[in-house]
Amino acid sequence: MSSELPLILSLIFGGCCSNVFSLEVLINDAPKSGQLVTFGQFAFVALEGLRHHVEWGRFGPRLKPTVVPLSRWFLLVLLFFVVSVLNNLALGYHISVPLHIIFRSGGLIVNMIMGAVIMGKRYSVGQVSGVLLVTLGVILATLGDASTSNAVSDEGSASEFFTGISILVVAMILSAGMGLFQEVTYREYGKQWREGLFYTHFLALPFFLIFYKDLVAQVSTYNASPPSPLPVILEQIPMIGHLSTVAMPSQIRTILNDIQVPKLWAFLVFNMLTQYVCIAGVNRMTAVATSLTLNLVLNLRKFTSLLISIVYFENEFGTTAMAGTGLVILGTAVYSSGGPQKVKSKTA
Repeated sequence: MSSELPLILSLIFGGCCSNVFSLEVLINDAPKSGQLVTFGQFAFVALEGLRHHVEWGRFGPRLKPTVVPLSRWFLLVLLFFVVSVLNNLALGYHISVPLHIIFRSGGLIVNMIMGAVIMGKRYSVGQVSGVLLVTLGVILATLGDASTSNAVSDEGSASEFFTGISILVVAMILSAGMGLFQEVTYREYGKQWREGLFYTHFLALPFFLIFYKDLVAQVSTYNASPPSPLPVILEQIPMIGHLSTVAMPSQIRTILNDIQVPKLWAFLVFNMLTQYVCIAGVNRMTAVATSLTLNLVLNLRKFTSLLISIVYFENEFGTTAMAGTGLVILGTAVYSSGGPQKVKSKTA
């Protein structure tokens, strides 16, 4: 067992689960702020990555030469940007966070179909069975959420709900295509994950000009959110809030009580930080664990995030939706243990 594993698990469970929590706070208070959340996440990762990808040349700072051609990164950037925007945008259409978590697990079947058709991959009976279980689980979770949620209580809300589902379906298809293209790229140029992380975020920043008016409106909404002292905001965060209350010296708490920030801006910063911690944990995990271990850990992480969303935010998630959730978890485990897929020979 790697000595880094406890740290990695802390990064994944602490970072990813806290990220989902902060995202739900933002979406509950400002449902249409998905673009601003996405921009904040992209900007933070891009700025942090500059220290790894900028060097001083004769005429000042410049980007280091890339291992992967920029033309490859541009296509991945476009796909990653669209998928990220669509996933956060869907939350503004009466899509609950529990359903959002489960629905994004349904990309396995799209990935399998595209892998078989485009790349000639063959899958074992176990993998096919696992994907079918996941797909059935996503369908049950969607139907169960629709039947228990207030989101479809009237015709207009129902229309928004199914618009949100359509957005998630499009994002799922694009995400599967992006995954296959990324797989081919890494196979050809090596796993340049840090380079990929930087360029998929850095090169996407100009695309946010498309949402300039929306971003301005969302900034105004965030500015108008009620200001709160920092300790009060920290206390709202599960686990971290309790630890900060116990561990924080009274003198520091007194000083921080005088610092008031708009609630939404505080949680956006927290979301950006935890998004980075989550990504760092997942990338470290890929270097020390098998694909099976990674899938199981990420599955447990999703389940933990789901429990936080249901218990802390009291989201309605009926019996049918919970049964669907169980099938998704079971299906992912079955898929992970089904063995590696094989690729047909192109030279035969």
